[in-house]
Amino acid sequence: MFHTCNSHGAAIDHPSRPRASSGLKTLTVDIHCHCECYPVTKKMKSEAKRTDNVALAFGNSLTQAVNEEQLINVQPKMQSLDERLADMDAMGVDVQAITVPPYQYYYWAEPEVGREVTWQLNNHLAETVAKEPDRFVAMGTVPLQNTEMAVAELERCIGELGMRGVEISAHVGAEELSAKRLAPFFAKAEELDILIFIHPEGFSHADRFTEHYFINLIGHPLESTLAVSHLIFDGVLDRYPGLKICVAHGGGYIPSYVGRMDHAHRERDDCREFISSAPSSYLSKFYFDTLVFEPDQLAFLTEKYGSDRILLGTDYPYDMGEEDPLGLVSKVAQLDGDARAAVCGLNAARLLKLEV
Repeated sequence: MFHTCNSHGAAIDHPSRPRASSGLKTLTVDIHCHCECYPVTKKMKSEAKRTDNVALAFGNSLTQAVNEEQLINVQPKMQSLDERLADMDAMGVDVQAITVPPYQYYYWAEPEVGREVTWQLNNHLAETVAKEPDRFVAMGTVPLQNTEMAVAELERCIGELGMRGVEISAHVGAEELSAKRLAPFFAKAEELDILIFIHPEGFSHADRFTEHYFINLIGHPLESTLAVSHLIFDGVLDRYPGLKICVAHGGGYIPSYVGRMDHAHRERDDCREFISSAPSSYLSKFYFDTLVFEPDQLAFLTEKYGSDRILLGTDYPYDMGEEDPLGLVSKVAQLDGDARAAVCGLNAARLLKLEV
């Protein structure tokens, strides 16, 4: 049972906390927040160096220096539940759906290594939830570099560890998420009726993204745009219509420009090859988080796709996150009480199967 209270039992108050039409305060759930496992980080440093997959190697020297400093600064928030809970209270967040940071996917590792560290990562997430079960749920990670291992770990996450979904990157090495070998993973996710949260890691072709942190500012939304486009045009959503997928960072660029894809679908045979309907009809089945920073952009998402498709997200505890997520939602004037309550937590509660 989840209550709108902090770890000490006192009611969490926030000036922008949503209220349902009944007047009651409602549950707030952060779908986009990270929890690093430092023993695995330490363990994988030598493996990353050996295989030339050093984390944060992208970007110019200033970007790398800022990133390294940030990783030091966020350690207290990653390691101290008291500090994390205090921040959640200040933001008005009742429940975090914690996931690993994207640099802990480790898809580049050999499959056996990937399976081993993924097991450790998921155990760490489960242990964190067990310490504060009223404040945290977890979405696990799986070793997508090996389909059979990924399916097995997905089943363990949901069946043994009690997780509510899984977080994946926007691609697996050189492969798109629509790769045929990944079909059993999506089939199992559909069968288990769990949420898939797509969160990219940088950008796969970084040559023009080294300056000004473009690898994140532009690269992350672009990666999501490509991933969603492949899932649509390669027919994954036709084959697995029951998939529930939320895309980080407001879905990237595609939600704002799907008309161009619909036009191509009408005009070109090569854009109709694997799909039976217009791309926009598939895009409307996705969910998007609120991490777009501007109320007019959030207003567009809610108007275009419906308030029932938008989930609160902060990217806690990183500097590209939203520190006042409820305040952002409150600035979207067209969201009434019930719609705000849905966006701020009830949509996520439904998808994550939380007892409210």
